[in-house]
Amino acid sequence: MSHTGGYPATEHRYDMLPLAGRARELHTLCETVRASAAGHPALVHLVGESGIGKTSLIRALTGTGFGVPVLVGSACGAPLERDFPFGVVRRLFGDLLAKTDEPTRHALLELAGPPARLVVDEASFDAPRTSTYATHHALYRLISKLAERSPLLLVVDDAHAADAPSMRFLSYAAHRLSGLPITLLLSTTDGEQPYAEEPLLALSGQARELRLTPMSDEAVAEVVHRSLGRTGADVVAACAEVTRGNSFLLAELLRVLGQSGTPVERLGPDEVRRLGSPAVAARLRARFRARPDTEALAHAVAVLGDGAEFDVAADLAGLAPAHAARALDALAAMSVVANAHPLGFSHAFVRNAVLESIPVGARLTAHGRAAHLLHAAHAPSEQVAAHLLRAGSSVAPWACDELRRAAKLAAARGAPDVAVTYLRHALKQPSPPHEHSAMLCDLGTAELSYAPHDGIAHLREALAAATDARQAARAALKLVPALSMLSAHDEASRIADTVLADLGDEDPELAWRLEAAAMMPEFLRLSTASTALRRVERMSRPTPGDLDVHRPRQGMLATMSAWRGEQREQVVRCAREAILGADQNFFRPPSYYTLFALARTDAPAAIDEVYAVADRIAEGSGWPRAVAIMAMAHGLKAVHSGDLHEAARRFSTALEAFEDYGIDVRGDHCAVTCAVWFTDVLVSLGRTDEARALLSRHMRVREEVPQILEYTFLLYARGRLRLAEGDARGAVEDLEECGRRAEAWQMRNPAILPWRSRAAAAHTVLGQRERARELAEEDLALALVWGTDRVIGVAQHALAMAVGGSEGHELLKAAVARLAASPHRLGHAEALLDLAALVNAEGGGDEARAILDEAVPLASACGAGPLARRGEELLTRIRGGRRKGRGAHVPLGLTPQEHQIALAAARGATNRQIAQNLCVTVRNVEFHLSSAYRKLGVKRQGLGPLLLTGAAPEAPGTPVTPKAPELAGAVSR
Repeated sequence: MSHTGGYPATEHRYDMLPLAGRARELHTLCETVRASAAGHPALVHLVGESGIGKTSLIRALTGTGFGVPVLVGSACGAPLERDFPFGVVRRLFGDLLAKTDEPTRHALLELAGPPARLVVDEASFDAPRTSTYATHHALYRLISKLAERSPLLLVVDDAHAADAPSMRFLSYAAHRLSGLPITLLLSTTDGEQPYAEEPLLALSGQARELRLTPMSDEAVAEVVHRSLGRTGADVVAACAEVTRGNSFLLAELLRVLGQSGTPVERLGPDEVRRLGSPAVAARLRARFRARPDTEALAHAVAVLGDGAEFDVAADLAGLAPAHAARALDALAAMSVVANAHPLGFSHAFVRNAVLESIPVGARLTAHGRAAHLLHAAHAPSEQVAAHLLRAGSSVAPWACDELRRAAKLAAARGAPDVAVTYLRHALKQPSPPHEHSAMLCDLGTAELSYAPHDGIAHLREALAAATDARQAARAALKLVPALSMLSAHDEASRIADTVLADLGDEDPELAWRLEAAAMMPEFLRLSTASTALRRVERMSRPTPGDLDVHRPRQGMLATMSAWRGEQREQVVRCAREAILGADQNFFRPPSYYTLFALARTDAPAAIDEVYAVADRIAEGSGWPRAVAIMAMAHGLKAVHSGDLHEAARRFSTALEAFEDYGIDVRGDHCAVTCAVWFTDVLVSLGRTDEARALLSRHMRVREEVPQILEYTFLLYARGRLRLAEGDARGAVEDLEECGRRAEAWQMRNPAILPWRSRAAAAHTVLGQRERARELAEEDLALALVWGTDRVIGVAQHALAMAVGGSEGHELLKAAVARLAASPHRLGHAEALLDLAALVNAEGGGDEARAILDEAVPLASACGAGPLARRGEELLTRIRGGRRKGRGAHVPLGLTPQEHQIALAAARGATNRQIAQNLCVTVRNVEFHLSSAYRKLGVKRQGLGPLLLTGAAPEAPGTPVTPKAPELAGAVSR
């Protein structure tokens, strides 16, 4: 039941009668659509009992002129089709795209992304697997692009019978309608059990409900008089009594009465009462019985469902083509089926009634026969599989293959629950042992996304049923990561080792993949880190194989070399090889770790080259996790170049992407790493309150800190924050413990985790110069092995502050020279500031001023507010007055980004427009605006007079600047 701008006209005169008494509801819906077209999106839930007139009202609405062009897409849920993933969505987009020419349609689908085309177009069974989120977001992009061309009215009738993937997408899209000219109208029937209950509840919970009540007695009288002519009040009352104001039953009753041949003047209430709703159903069955061919064809179309092909329906009914054609004409004349091809009932209520009238045995047999006919006609596997599911114990030699193909396509379209249904039925079909194990593996894999315990149970069965070592290894490849996800690490390692022993040298590539699957969870725990590192050594050995294994191996080599601080040139080479010819699997560990390792090499050409390729892969994949990882990588690149504001924006975007993808950012290693880097940046920006709040979300410990990898990084972040807040003793405890743990993971490179230089600064603050010097010298020795100016300069700076005196002075000048030659602008500013303080203390005021004139603008350009303020305070002491000109381009105490966003808001831009123009999220805009309101002491309407005229508020409450520690390195290195 798809429509584009209105339902097709029908021939009988009762069709529009149910609209009597619905003028108010129709007006309400029309006004809603007009308001949505003006930029006020709406979600409406049309509710009522079966036959109350919802479909008739929808037909009237979609045929209405709204005063503005509105693109209409309509679809109807159907019980028989609810196992077709995205069936309703396909119909909706079929309507919407039918109004576009082929080039425009192609362009829209390209903009939306491959998952959208996979759903909307017929796809091959070799289509790549996509995540549920990726499918939903691609379809949402398609809706957004269509809405840019014209306001949309999206209608889903009988939503309670719609397929689950479609309803989940609509629930996803409904949360993102803000600002789009879209009306989403759903209708459901009271008493019907929703097929996709959870997404429907989510939709109805946020929708405005419009409930259709029974027709009033006056409306019933109007319909009866228009249909039959002037009749007695007792007949009208009987019609109202029998139908209880149900518009569908009333229309059917009047049709039967009109065809009965009884003159209106002789019609009595008793006859009307005999033709109540059971009588209507009986009459329909009687009409079928009078035409056996018609009844047989109606049963066949009911079994096949809407969209049935004529020849298949005729075969299923057992009719010759000529007899089937006559029967079809009769059904169309009775308005039981639509006068169109492919075949379908005019109303789902009638089709369901016909289907339920078929005895259960005959119905099961008919579905089995339908599956055979559709298979012979090369119908899509999902269509064949839907009938196999309803055929009970029907067995055919080809059934298993059809069900597995349908499951593969359902999984690729982001509907794993539908795939599971097909696979469970496929397991009931006879199959060889090898295929049985493969099906169990497919079933377990599909279940992992929403029922991990069931998935693991079936993967264990698949492993037990494996007929050879290779098949066992393939099952273990799915089972080992799943067990690790549920923290069953010991079992995962035991299974991997057993299967690897059986596999031997039979398949080196498969063995490498399984070793990697076992290594990752072991690597995350301190107790098993040594075991994981032994696996890494085995995995590092060259083995014959294709690029699919070579790439992640190179990524792993790059990561481990970087962690150990060895062979920087090898890191660059491995990173380039890891990305060569890669696809979206690059964003699975350990491959993508090479991005973070490469950023520490200070090799700009290689970084730009590899990042450009990785960006294209991430954007093409449509996978939110890949996009988040690239945001992290670019944030790290911004940190190393000294652009703190850009780094903060990137890290914030990454964390939001992780959360939108449904990842618990407190337990995901990649998300925790992002939070650690973000904390470091926030401290350098002087936003310590935000840093503390961010850290508290990830580091919830009371006594002993868990001995897992992410807490090693979190200890570093907490130590860094404590040092910035003046708690040097707490910083020493955290950073020294971080260092002890880092050694277990062979994480010695100060470019990866500069805990020694941080700890040295903390020890220096405490006056513990001997330990500070020991750590700084060790840091410098390791830095010299790594060999970049950035990491050597930072280590020299730490050592200079630890040793002090003339030796420290010379080391500090060497650090300044090193950092000036590196891309690390922030480290350069820190070293300059400490050098200026040392020179001034030695009586060289003029030289100190010259150094500060370079250091303060450099710190400001990086966004390091605390560092810049310390430099200005030192200048004030030297010059006897505050340095002029500071902040002319960033007025009223706002950060550059706060000022940019607030200025756009003052000029009338919406949050969404600001986000689009700056390529940030709406949440990011709201955050910076809230900060600007707080600093300026105004609300949004007060931004214009303040920012556009330059008038400052009277004493809005200037925030107190916290006292900075004495060491620049303790603040923002």
